[in-house]
Amino acid sequence: MRNTGRILAFLLAAVLVLALCACGGNVVPAPEESKDEPSGQAESPAASEENPPASQADPEEPPYTVVSLKDAAVGDVIVFGSYEQDNNDANGKEPLEWLVLARDGNSVFAITLYAVEYMQFHSSLEKVTWETSAVRAWLNGDFLHAAFSGEEAGKILTTTVAALPNPDYPNSKAGNDTEDKLFLLSLQEAQQYFADNQSRICAPTETVAARAGVFAHTRKTWYSSNDYICDWWLRSPGMYKDLYVSYVNHSGSISGGGQVYLTGTDFCVRPAMWINAG
Repeated sequence: MRNTGRILAFLLAAVLVLALCACGGNVVPAPEESKDEPSGQAESPAASEENPPASQADPEEPPYTVVSLKDAAVGDVIVFGSYEQDNNDANGKEPLEWLVLARDGNSVFAITLYAVEYMQFHSSLEKVTWETSAVRAWLNGDFLHAAFSGEEAGKILTTTVAALPNPDYPNSKAGNDTEDKLFLLSLQEAQQYFADNQSRICAPTETVAARAGVFAHTRKTWYSSNDYICDWWLRSPGMYKDLYVSYVNHSGSISGGGQVYLTGTDFCVRPAMWINAG
């Protein structure tokens, strides 16, 4: 009887198991894979035109956009005129880029983004001011004709260039006011239109870097296409009467005491002008 009871109990248990399977009993589902945890073979998002892969980025791409003259605002870069800049005469002149310093209605005040030439402020030992300097004659003569077409030159406004005294050396003669299309900044303008020393640092063009003397090997990475920076002339007199001229040095500081104007090979020129943008 005991064996018979055990057999009946076993058969009853088996029947109950079969019944549960047939009716879809309460089976606990397996946990789903977490969507927050990356799988071992997750795919990278597809590259798009808006988000190109990093390998396609251009490390030499300047972080500024060239805008049209009519749309130019302070801090923008415009293209106006052309001049030899890449040290390759065979491919012709390159477009000149200008940094916009001010805007007054349809008049835009701009300075070259790069130093476009290196030269002495004046070439002979005599009393000189901006008015009588060789660099003024070059800017409004050879450079004006070489860099601009007739139509472009017509848009450059003739400006009354003030002969401002050097505030630190008031006995140094500044000469007389002049009427020019192209000119150099004064010491006061270099202070007014640039926020700090860093913003005044300037690189020469490839042509100037190749032909000039030794430049400092400190790169202004936000726009410089070569590994050089340079000193650049201002038009204000320096500390010695009629012999010294102010300049911006390669660290962007303004040297009011200046340098003797016969210094040439590592001193550069950044022309400035007012343009009719109408």
